[in-house]
Amino acid sequence: MLTIVTENLYGTYSPEIKNILDRSIGLSTPLSTYRGKQMHHTLRYGMHHLFRVIVYGDITNQEKETFTYLSKRNAINYGYERTEIIFLDDLTDLEDML
Repeated sequence: MLTIVTENLYGTYSPEIKNILDRSIGLSTPLSTYRGKQMHHTLRYGMHHLFRVIVYGDITNQEKETFTYLSKRNAINYGYERTEIIFLDDLTDLEDML
């Protein structure tokens, strides 16, 4: 399982998280394969279980839709079977989840 905690910035990840995701392309090989009737990079280390994204901060419904779509696409690209997206008003709300 991978859990990402990020502030919402216009319906996407914070720059620091985006940078980490961009630099993790090495988890895939340069070769391509079909997964879910779409072409993706071949996974270097196989499938994973859960891609969880916890988003905090002010967020509109349209930004939630954008973030949900983006996170699901990232999960497919990185080889995760399932995606979970949690929206919080404030980062301190995360303490209640633990």
